[in-house]
Amino acid sequence: MSANPPDSSQPTLKDLPSPQRRIIRAWCMYDWANSAYATSGVAAIIPVYFVFLFKESLGDEATFLGITFTGSSVWSLAIVVSVLTVALTSPLLGILSDRIPIKRTLLWIFTVVGSLATFLIFFSAYTGQPWAWLLGAFILANIGFSGSLVFYNAFLPHVAPRRLWDNVSSRGFAYGYAGGGILLVIHLVLILITQDTSYEDLAARAAIASIGIWWFAWALWTLLIVPEPPIHRPAHGLTFTSAISLSFREIRNTARQIKQFKVVINYLASYLLFNDGIQTVLVIAGAFAADTLGIGLAFNMATIAIIQFVAVPGAMAFSRLAYRTSTKFALGVSLLAWIVIVLFGVALAPLTPTDHANHDFQLEFNSQANEYRVASVPGGWDEEDRLQWQRNAWALQPDDALTAQQARDLPQAFRESEDSKYSLSFLNGPMDGQAALGPVHPSILGDGPLDWWPSSIRNILWKPLGIDVGFQWLILGVLVGLIIGGSQALARSLFAQITPPSRSGEFFAFFGFMSRASSVLGPILYVVATSLIDTRAAVTAILLIIVAGALLLRRVDVEEGARAAQAAEPTPPSP
Repeated sequence: MSANPPDSSQPTLKDLPSPQRRIIRAWCMYDWANSAYATSGVAAIIPVYFVFLFKESLGDEATFLGITFTGSSVWSLAIVVSVLTVALTSPLLGILSDRIPIKRTLLWIFTVVGSLATFLIFFSAYTGQPWAWLLGAFILANIGFSGSLVFYNAFLPHVAPRRLWDNVSSRGFAYGYAGGGILLVIHLVLILITQDTSYEDLAARAAIASIGIWWFAWALWTLLIVPEPPIHRPAHGLTFTSAISLSFREIRNTARQIKQFKVVINYLASYLLFNDGIQTVLVIAGAFAADTLGIGLAFNMATIAIIQFVAVPGAMAFSRLAYRTSTKFALGVSLLAWIVIVLFGVALAPLTPTDHANHDFQLEFNSQANEYRVASVPGGWDEEDRLQWQRNAWALQPDDALTAQQARDLPQAFRESEDSKYSLSFLNGPMDGQAALGPVHPSILGDGPLDWWPSSIRNILWKPLGIDVGFQWLILGVLVGLIIGGSQALARSLFAQITPPSRSGEFFAFFGFMSRASSVLGPILYVVATSLIDTRAAVTAILLIIVAGALLLRRVDVEEGARAAQAAEPTPPSP
């Protein structure tokens, strides 16, 4: 990955005329607009609310045509349906948008569909089947979101000079992280304030509706200012049938010309792997934090918010690195950083609780009643947890009272509870200072083939410094924030550099398709590795995908790809 010194003769963003800077700013604002859907919507609120509605209406699972569905499996199916719809239609629409000036119209359509459908989720509570209403609205919203990204990205080669694509792409992601982060913080405060009150459901639906309003309102900035890109090979007088025929004919032409774009093929193979690894890490992070590390939901949401804001300077820093070296070099650096981050994530390990206040269940002696009372239970305590304890013939809830004999028997029963992931501590009285850990407490290491790694780092680093797993997770979140914007922005701008601008709709449609397709291998590998070994081994397996993508990136000749892209541009007509 060679680094090339910057060409001082090339313009910077400040050198551009004011009208063009205004267009670039408006283009970036679309990231600000739709990132709220990706962060507050898909990452934080909508899936949790859907699973709640599903269980409330149908229970933990439902059988249809002999197939058993859970809330999470139905949610995954909705994602597949929406993404597959866009994947199948966007190449055809992308080709048409290169022959007919409809890129901005298509962006309008997908934006209206996505934002309106998101807003309509608010009314799910007033329907006969709230979960079904939400599911249908979400499918439409996700089609709008995924489809809008195809044509939003296709504007990149047309809003700025080639040398500034890294800067503009990074600036767009920075806008998105800032906008999404601001709304996420507002939603987090709203949900925490109304938690366990009669307004909890209304607050969740209002937060979702506000995503749709935010998305559409800020998108107007983009839709009204960014002009339609020029069409170099216009097609006139098309009917619906001839337009479809033209799309398929162009796809066949591209297939015949595939050797001309071998650099694009090499890059998409690399992108398929490293993006799959990165997206899988991001998708499974929350589950890994909860299951393996014991991180609570509120702390995880706060970490996501911090990532959003840290990603803003991170994206711009990688833009500067790309300007001083090259896009490929800077992207390679970001992938190396991802490799380090994943290794860092596998090394996270909760400290064995020692202080009474650090235990999940805290029992304190009441000398007047001569009994122990439950003073504290784990954060995120829900019905599923209570059922777990009831299966073991005992349960601990706030203010429960235990006799001296029950207190003496509790540690042994606690240790023998096969699925217990919690810790227990006594304060004062005859059991003062005694504690117990459940057999699957997150701090217990040694059974997995890779547990030597987090165990060693805990002994060398976390334990001497007294850094518990919550702050370890926070450190990891900051590191992810510094890298994530750069890897995403540079991946987009590098693709723009090796594809013909006059066919941006067609090629970015395929880029969008690969972005969605690269969400398959990683999750499957994670599920298989988890079932065969454990979650730490599964995360390490994902690391291998990123490494493979980074190695393939070394074979991508960006200069050759740029020459091929330029050669594929149509010759301007003679005056």
